[in-house]
Amino acid sequence: MGEIRRSALINYFAAVMCALFAGGVPAAELVVLPGWVPAWAVSLVVALPLVELMWRSGLRPRLVWNDGGVLVVRSLTASVYRWSAIARVEEEFNRLHLVFAGGGEEVWEFDQLWLWSKLSPSYAARRGRNEALLTAALERGRAVGEVVRPPERLPRRPVALYVLVVLAAVLGQVLVSVVDRP
Repeated sequence: MGEIRRSALINYFAAVMCALFAGGVPAAELVVLPGWVPAWAVSLVVALPLVELMWRSGLRPRLVWNDGGVLVVRSLTASVYRWSAIARVEEEFNRLHLVFAGGGEEVWEFDQLWLWSKLSPSYAARRGRNEALLTAALERGRAVGEVVRPPERLPRRPVALYVLVVLAAVLGQVLVSVVDRP
């Protein structure tokens, strides 16, 4: 089974930044809240949607394949395609196009940083790697036939995201207690 995901490093960094921002919201007094509202609750209300956004947009999307076909996981939906329905795979900078035999295509974006490819020859050498992987899987899948079921299991949220939300709430409470000291 193969898989192509977006960059975990980039997306976890963004999730940590979102959690830090959410933790700082109560202490920054961006909103005037009644005194009975705890700082940790404010941090949770801000952190949960931000971290969910990072999960949906950066950490959940992926392409997963086996000999039976390919599973395209997007931010809100997922689609399963058998190899027999796919005519070819094309890579265009940071996009993979699954071109269907009956017409139409599925476009999936992955992380390919333009600046890194200009600075690092080894990073630039990655270009075309995803297309080669999927083309090889397409050929193998066609050879095996319709015997194998395509992957259907969707990814689950990593525990690290829940930990980030809890840490944001703790940070919010600590910052408010530090700011409130005379």
